[in-house]
Amino acid sequence: MPDLRVSFPKPCDETWEAMAPSGCDRVCARCDHVVHDLREYTLDEAEALLRGNPGSCVRAQIGPDGTVALKPGRGGKARRMVVAAAATAGLLAASAPAYARQDRPAGAISGNVEGYRVRIVATGSDGRTWRTRSDGRGRYRIRHLPADTYRITAEDSCETFKTVENVVVRDTEVNAPRVQSEGQCIVIGLLRIEDDRG
Repeated sequence: MPDLRVSFPKPCDETWEAMAPSGCDRVCARCDHVVHDLREYTLDEAEALLRGNPGSCVRAQIGPDGTVALKPGRGGKARRMVVAAAATAGLLAASAPAYARQDRPAGAISGNVEGYRVRIVATGSDGRTWRTRSDGRGRYRIRHLPADTYRITAEDSCETFKTVENVVVRDTEVNAPRVQSEGQCIVIGLLRIEDDRG
């Protein structure tokens, strides 16, 4: 049986710890939705939840290979829940100072990180920052950077920080050294099944 492919079209910045407990789940004070902890669900239970309630919010622990941690089911099925890389391209959202189109600097930093949905921050020597998130394959790109020396910091939702110092940008794109993560990451938000089965 094929893996169950899922995506996070609307990840949330609320923290699990700030949510009110409700059994094994929590209630988000900002939107008043129940957030289901997928570690407490088998694959069959999680799939039934998502198909029966398409707008479900979840807390998912995602490994570096994109596999969602679930409670073991009966029979030891080899089927897994996997975050679809192509479906998470929308997670890339750079925020940088506004420049008129003709005045945008030509510098850029691209690279790879281990882990899913990792926040990347480039900090210039003057303290200004540019931000983006890695895609489902761990790739990221920050464009329109002025020439400078940058510090690249990677932060996953588990509050894991890794830094690469002295990334020099001129008027072209540079590849930063690969940023190593410390393992799994936690994502909270709306989860959607990506297959076409009803």
